[in-house]
Amino acid sequence: MKAKMHVTLACALLGVFGCETIQQALNVKKPSASLKGLSFEDITLKSATLLFDVEVENPYPVALPLLDMDYAVTSGANKLLSGKADIQTTVPANEKKVVSLPAKVSYVDLVKAFMGIRPGSQIPYKADVGLSVDAPALGQIRLPLKKTGQLAVPAIPKVDEIDWKKLLQDNVGQR
Repeated sequence: MKAKMHVTLACALLGVFGCETIQQALNVKKPSASLKGLSFEDITLKSATLLFDVEVENPYPVALPLLDMDYAVTSGANKLLSGKADIQTTVPANEKKVVSLPAKVSYVDLVKAFMGIRPGSQIPYKADVGLSVDAPALGQIRLPLKKTGQLAVPAIPKVDEIDWKKLLQDNVGQR
């Protein structure tokens, strides 16, 4: 009888106050994240990897699965890059961890995005990132992150010697 009354009371509270209010009343903690930095890595003739360094705090006594992220990077009114990346990693229980989340960008897209900008220069950027996590008791949630700063435009890789045989093998193997 008491259990039935508790369920009825919970349903009434849910209808009157909504999920967020009940989560606050039950003191359900949410994970938090902050975007610490943005940089380029692994620059090749075909692509570059953009690294989003995100610090994630897991308040739970179990590991927190990170699912994916969406991102958009702008400079002034110019849209530089946007996309979505699959992450599939975890943050250990009750810990804070900096995770480098990679987003691979084709070199053609980089050239279009940075048209007229000299390699090695610094450009102002604004990054809007959404980190999706699978939080216990809350389910899948998206943590919105924002950061502004200066981004070093990568220099085009210097080619001293071309191994034509390896280059041809790599291109044939990808088809």
